[in-house]
Amino acid sequence: MPILPLLQDAPASSGSGPGALVMMAGVLVIMWLVVFMPERKARKKKEAMISAIKKNDRVLLTGGMYATVAAVAEGEFTVKFDDSPTRVRIVRSAIAQVLTTDGESGKDAAGS
Repeated sequence: MPILPLLQDAPASSGSGPGALVMMAGVLVIMWLVVFMPERKARKKKEAMISAIKKNDRVLLTGGMYATVAAVAEGEFTVKFDDSPTRVRIVRSAIAQVLTTDGESGKDAAGS
């Protein structure tokens, strides 16, 4: 039995119409839930972590350095490194983690 006549009798399917629109909307909703929502939650969690920082908190900076917060200002922090008199002004986004008293990461900016 030849296959060619069977293929000719098959109705042609069009890729347009309301079904394609619903499928595209479904893909966009799934993409929003999988990609954008977790990123939004992580950003809110980091903002809350940074707004809760106070003087004498131990932090890990994005450059990999451990420091202690010496002063808190509106858009920046002043940090000191160990017992040295060196103090450095940093922007709020330079803080990667806030550490607990035993040196472990208490609050993670990445959301994990």
